[in-house]
Amino acid sequence: MSVRVALVGCGVWGKNLLRALVESPGAKVVAVADLNPAKLARARLVAPDAALVPSLEEALAARPSAVVIATPTNSHGPLVLEALDAGLDVFVEKPLAQSQSDAELCVARAASKGRVGMVGHLLRYHPSVERLIELTRERRFGILRHFTSERLSSASDRASSILWSFGPHDLSVLRALDPSPIADIEAEWRDDGDRITVDLGLESGVTARIELARTNPTKERRLAVFGSALKGRFDDVRAPDRIALEGAGAASGAGEILVDWREPLALEIAHFIECVERRTAPRTSFEEGASVVRALARIEAAAQRASDRRRAIA
Repeated sequence: MSVRVALVGCGVWGKNLLRALVESPGAKVVAVADLNPAKLARARLVAPDAALVPSLEEALAARPSAVVIATPTNSHGPLVLEALDAGLDVFVEKPLAQSQSDAELCVARAASKGRVGMVGHLLRYHPSVERLIELTRERRFGILRHFTSERLSSASDRASSILWSFGPHDLSVLRALDPSPIADIEAEWRDDGDRITVDLGLESGVTARIELARTNPTKERRLAVFGSALKGRFDDVRAPDRIALEGAGAASGAGEILVDWREPLALEIAHFIECVERRTAPRTSFEEGASVVRALARIEAAAQRASDRRRAIA
């Protein structure tokens, strides 16, 4: 029997989630909620049998058992709590909430209600990224020393912070590679807040550099893991189905690992539906999402302190 799902938010990313839900054999879209009638009209073409309504409250009349939330970040926390209080399992796009307190409240409420709570950290469902994580945990690269990520684009949307828009993906991957707490943070805004460089030191001794930008002339999506023996590199733009190996241990003819690529969004939705059906914790649970929100808040504060120091010197 299919899981009855309501989608709240059918904008730029919500429409992709709607397609993935409609294509998922385990889901039945029973309602789509959005304040924009034009977006609802487009949703009708994809999900003709779904109720089209302006709010989550009205979507409840369609008797969903789960909700997928893809609205602006400042509404995530309140909508998650509303859905949990209505007895629904919840998938919410990243980040889980706009503040640490709201994120922790979502975690506690989901636990008290016995509901599945999942955050859309999409990279954790990318087959090549998951393989990179597996190889790191198996120490195929040796002992993990350093992690880098470049998430650069020419996106014109400046409605939200680039750190909170792009950063959750990379912080989620870093946490999967090494869950030890962040000990040191250096962060610097550039290009009037459209670019940020983040340097992290974990308590384990692992270091990381994350570069985020929305003023780059080209789209770049690269991850790299530096081990004591090998470097594993992933380029989502040029070679999404393979991991390149670099270093003395990468013998001739063994310089890359091919991955069985499937659409990450489809895998992410399938995972959510499976967790709802089996009552199991998602890979990117609310607890994991709250840890990412805590890291985002600390990075944002560090970047602000650095900006304040530069202004004081000037």
